[in-house]
Amino acid sequence: MATLYFEDYSVGSRSRSGPYVVEEAEILEFGRRFDPQPFHCDPVAARDSVFGGLVASGCHLFCIRSRLVNEQRDVPALVAGLGLEKMDLPHPVRPGDALSLTVECIECRESQSRPGAGILRLRNTIENQDGLPVMEMVAVLMVERQSPPPSA
Repeated sequence: MATLYFEDYSVGSRSRSGPYVVEEAEILEFGRRFDPQPFHCDPVAARDSVFGGLVASGCHLFCIRSRLVNEQRDVPALVAGLGLEKMDLPHPVRPGDALSLTVECIECRESQSRPGAGILRLRNTIENQDGLPVMEMVAVLMVERQSPPPSA
């Protein structure tokens, strides 16, 4: 595993991880513990839902995203996570889906408050085995610089 510093990122750079297969038992356990909606925790009731069957919770999908981020070969020299922007769930995740994560850098800028760091905006997209996006969001991170910033 390699550590990536602010200077290692550029707009358009990408990384991928996965696949992660979502099992029915996992959907049921997570749903029952954390998001007890019928379409997350009851396969029979889920058939009569808008989804027509069992689907993973958005909270569950966010946790899978965290795992896939941490499984990437290269990881940022993270100072802090600064926030998340607009999480979309365009397609449901069903038992047996194989999910893959793509992280794309969409902005790099110097930190105004911390000269030894930079700010990254990273688009996170999880797709299923058919290439359909099941989660899209932007993570904003403060990342260490490898070298000191140029003098003013």
